[in-house]
Amino acid sequence: MAIRLDFKESVAYCNFDYLPEGLEEKYKRYKPDNKTILIPRKFLSDIFEHYQIPEHTQQLLVQGIEAIENDKVLFLFTTFLVEDICSARNRCDEDFYTNMTPGCMKQYGDLYSFLLLLACMAPSMERLEKRGIPSEYYEKIPHQPLVAQLEKLVAHGDSKVRDFPWDMNFYTCSIFRLDRFLFIPHRFEDHFTMFRHVKTQKVIALRHAGEEFRSDGQRNGINDVFDHRGHFTSIWDENADRITANRINPMGFVEREPTSIEKKEWEPILQQGDTLLALHIPSGPGYTPDRLKNSMAMAIDFYAQYYPELSIKGFWSASWLYDTRLSLLLDNEKSNIVLVQRQFYNYPTFEGDGMLRYEAFGDREADPGRNPDRLTTSLQKAAAEYMKTGARFNTLSMIVLKEDIKKIGSMPYISAPDIEKFLETVDSHL
Repeated sequence: MAIRLDFKESVAYCNFDYLPEGLEEKYKRYKPDNKTILIPRKFLSDIFEHYQIPEHTQQLLVQGIEAIENDKVLFLFTTFLVEDICSARNRCDEDFYTNMTPGCMKQYGDLYSFLLLLACMAPSMERLEKRGIPSEYYEKIPHQPLVAQLEKLVAHGDSKVRDFPWDMNFYTCSIFRLDRFLFIPHRFEDHFTMFRHVKTQKVIALRHAGEEFRSDGQRNGINDVFDHRGHFTSIWDENADRITANRINPMGFVEREPTSIEKKEWEPILQQGDTLLALHIPSGPGYTPDRLKNSMAMAIDFYAQYYPELSIKGFWSASWLYDTRLSLLLDNEKSNIVLVQRQFYNYPTFEGDGMLRYEAFGDREADPGRNPDRLTTSLQKAAAEYMKTGARFNTLSMIVLKEDIKKIGSMPYISAPDIEKFLETVDSHL
């Protein structure tokens, strides 16, 4: 029978170099099932056989698993972590999991993070089977990070998990690819509220008070660029009849002049705490409005059928691909980047151009002007020329409400005046 210490005693004994905050209350509620195996050996041997893992690597992994199982305190705490990790994403739990090494594990401690994720595979698949989800939706999900993890372990003895929070989505079978895009539950916590007009069905997003923006409507200080003279602070004035606040232009910036709406004419459609589906973009062809529309429709149907307890309001995502400044460089009629971002309600974040530098130039700190001979694509060249002027790119986020999926392809949120105002406002801080 496992030794059950209280949370503080267990943490002191295990001596992790990192643990997420907020675990103590969960640990108090945790009811161990008195199992003695961390990873079923049949499940493990099937993985070994499938990937033709050499004997010495098999032994290494089994010895690491046994080191956890033979330490009663560490084993119990690890089974608790597995249960919490397996359900964290669907609970939209924001406690941040990343690599963990228990100091009590004198040998094989460098394997712990990988073994912890590996231990999530079987119970996660069992959960999905109990929900009645067909296996074709999830049987390949955890193998996306697993194959690369095993390859470098076999080839180099490298057991480090490079991106624990991202890989966690796959080992726990929490993320689903539906047609072209990946989806996973996400709690909306940004500082604005979206409204829909009761008659016209038009959507408007109003920023909450107290945030500072540059004259171009981006967060003041993004990319370490401040607008000391032209900045403004968002307001929110509300009484029984009206709300006056700064509108988010769906081209991805906050407007300086406040907008007023009559509360009887507009109903809130998205508020902090609501559940969305985070959309992620795998590499490859098919980044088009049609595939976006199809994927989102499939996702809404999938979650309604298999996760009815989640009240999904729509979709959220953040990417360099949503930066509307790219429309200044690309063919607005032919570029899929522009055509897709025009289907979103885009809004500013505090993330600068590190993602674009990484995706376009290979390094989050890249200076594209330093090696012009290495710029081969039209996007690279155009982006480098734009940045030469002192302008910078941004990572934007987007929202698509589920009622508007059917309108994708016809710009459900962005109007011609919105685009015109964007062209007048962009780079106005320079």
